[in-house]
Amino acid sequence: MEEKINSILEFFEGQKCKDVRVYDLSKEKRLAKIMIIITSPNFLENKKLASDFVEFAGIDCQPEGFNKGEWIIFDLNEIVVHSFIPIAREKYNLDKLWQKNQIKNINEAKQGKKSKK
Repeated sequence: MEEKINSILEFFEGQKCKDVRVYDLSKEKRLAKIMIIITSPNFLENKKLASDFVEFAGIDCQPEGFNKGEWIIFDLNEIVVHSFIPIAREKYNLDKLWQKNQIKNINEAKQGKKSKK
């Protein structure tokens, strides 16, 4: 899974996504172990990013939320990616909900390690 996280984060870095945050959900007894949240400037760019990510990740179906483009969810089994436009990210505020699980150092997230608080 470490390689997959690294690859995903590098993809989003290459796309110049804003405010990338990574959360460790492994202790929450959820199917997903990692959640990544990113921001795209507007719904058109979010949909373009989603199309590019579908191709990059080899996803064979359209992600949830693609039609509206405000909040697009990619379920990659152990990793879930949420791609928001700014107003939707602020409205749903998943960052506040999961803040205690944030991996502070993205480089550690790439290596599959949770940072020390």
